[in-house]
Amino acid sequence: MAGPMDSVGRAAKANMLLIVECGHCYHVGRFRANDVAQVVGWSKPLEAIRFRCKRCRRKDTTMKTQFIDQDHPPKSYIWVLQKFKR
Repeated sequence: MAGPMDSVGRAAKANMLLIVECGHCYHVGRFRANDVAQVVGWSKPLEAIRFRCKRCRRKDTTMKTQFIDQDHPPKSYIWVLQKFKR
């Protein structure tokens, strides 16, 4: 058991997905907690992370966490952090 997920770093250590759903158009995005932690910081509380919907551009989103089963990974598309060359 990983305990309560109070920060994005804790969710990343538990190898979790962040599932974000738009309250307006119901578009769903799935992000690896590890990728989000690299962008917003490891100690950022999950409640403080704000996402903008890719489809309708609104900010009224809800987020929940989900464990990633290594034997049966999710069949849906997961957004992955891209490394850009400078």
